[in-house]
Amino acid sequence: MASRKVSLRPWMAVPLLCGGLIISGCSAGKPPLGTLSQAELAVQQADKGTASVYAPLELQTARDQLSEAKRAMAAEEYEEARRFADHALVNAQLAEAKAGAGKARAAAEELRKSIQTLRGELERVSTAR
Repeated sequence: MASRKVSLRPWMAVPLLCGGLIISGCSAGKPPLGTLSQAELAVQQADKGTASVYAPLELQTARDQLSEAKRAMAAEEYEEARRFADHALVNAQLAEAKAGAGKARAAAEELRKSIQTLRGELERVSTAR
């Protein structure tokens, strides 16, 4: 009898293993709605800001990838859709970061010009005395 219990254990593991594989396979086939909406929101934010001025290439790449993600979702190619949505999110964030850096650079340049103007006036006032 003891030999029967031992021989049944491997057979009990097979259905459990198959059930686990089926469950994990089903979870991989879920539509990436959260990722897609994050990417869409990031692209919209970058579009509303100054990314089109300071990072037009990255913004256009993000738009294209978002479009591809939507196409893959419609075709029920969820892994591909998730990949495109992730790439679109990253490129939209990159466009936002470049836009922020561009605005900071422009503000620094404006400040530099103001300082230069003030120095010029200060020199003119001190030479007039």
